[in-house]
Amino acid sequence: MPDLTSAGVQEAQVPIGVESSVERAAVWRYTGAPTARFAKLPATYEELVTQSPQGSIFAHRWWLEALAPGMYEILKINEGDGIQAAWPIVYRNSDGAKHVCMPALSQKLGILFAPSDIESVEMQSKNQELATELIEQLGDTANFHQNFHENFTDWLPFYWQGYTQTARYTYVLEDISDLTSVWNGMRPNHRRDIRKAMKSGIRIIDTLDTERFLELNRKTFHRQGREPLASDELILRLDRACCANAGRKLFAGVDSEGRVHAAVYIAWANDTAYYLMGGSEPSLRKSGAQLLALWEAVIFASSVVKRFDFEGSMLQPVERGFRGFGARQVPYFSITKVPPTPTSLSEFLKASIKHRWNRAA
Repeated sequence: MPDLTSAGVQEAQVPIGVESSVERAAVWRYTGAPTARFAKLPATYEELVTQSPQGSIFAHRWWLEALAPGMYEILKINEGDGIQAAWPIVYRNSDGAKHVCMPALSQKLGILFAPSDIESVEMQSKNQELATELIEQLGDTANFHQNFHENFTDWLPFYWQGYTQTARYTYVLEDISDLTSVWNGMRPNHRRDIRKAMKSGIRIIDTLDTERFLELNRKTFHRQGREPLASDELILRLDRACCANAGRKLFAGVDSEGRVHAAVYIAWANDTAYYLMGGSEPSLRKSGAQLLALWEAVIFASSVVKRFDFEGSMLQPVERGFRGFGARQVPYFSITKVPPTPTSLSEFLKASIKHRWNRAA
C-alpha cells in the first residue's frame, strides 16, 4: 500500500451504502459552481478571491495572515470601484533584500484575474497587460519563487521579464457529487485496502484532538527523516483561522482497542476541499486506515463542495496514491527568478557593493 501521509496525502473507504460513524447531515450541499461571468468587477479583494478562476483558499487574507503575519502584501489593479486583478505576495527580508516565497502549507498563490465575458483572444491580451503591470509593481526582488493556480495558463509576461518556470502537478477529483462514480473510478487495490480496513474493525471518527493529530504528523516526517512542513504553533494558528473563516475537519481511523492508526486534515472554501496534512502511527501503517480516513474525507467533502484537491506531490509513491483515487493530473506553473551569478570580478564587486548597500539601508 502506498504511503500517502507526508505533506498532504491519504485515501478512502467503500461503496456509498457503507455505514459511517461521521455525521454528514445538516450540512449545506454543493449545488453548482460559481458562475464564471460577472457583469460587475469585484469591489473588494476577498470578493475577487471568491469569484476569480484563479482564486483558492490559499489566497484569502485570513489564510495569509495566519501563515505570514506582517510578511505579505497584495498588489492590485483597480478600475473605478472594482478590482481587475490582484497578486498576493509573501516575502521574507534577509540582508535588507526582499525574497518572495511560498508560505508553509500553501500549494499555490499567483495572479488573480476578475472574471470577464470578453472574447478569449481579447481576454488573453488584457490579462497579459495586467500581469505585466503587476510585475512592474513588484519591482526587483533578491529572488522569487511562487506557485500559480492551475487556471493561470499564460506565463509569457514572466518569460519576457526573465523569469523561468517548471511544471508541477496536483491531483483533483473535479466532481465528487456522484460518490458511486468516484468509488468505481478508483484503482481496485485502493478499494480492496479500504474494504480490508473496514473488515478489520477500523472505524472513522471526526473528534480527534488537534494535538494528537500533530503528534501523528510529526511521527510521519520523523520516520521519513524529514522535518515537518510547519511548526505546531503555526499549524494551530492556521487551524483557528480555518475554523473562523472557512471549514476544516479531521478524520481518524481508530481500531477496536482505541488506537489511532492514521488521520487526515482537510479544509475547504468556495467550491473546493483541500487535503492539507496527514499522519499515521508508524507501527500501524499497513492497516489501510489512512485510505479509509481519506475516503471518508471525500465523502464528507461531497456534502459541502464540488471538487477535492489532493494537493498533489512530485514524490513517486505519493503520486501513485493520488492517481489511485481516479484523480485527474492537473499541471500548474512554479515560477522562479534568481539573480545571475557574477561571471567576472567587476560584476562580483558590483554585486557585493549592492548587497552591502541593501543591508545598510
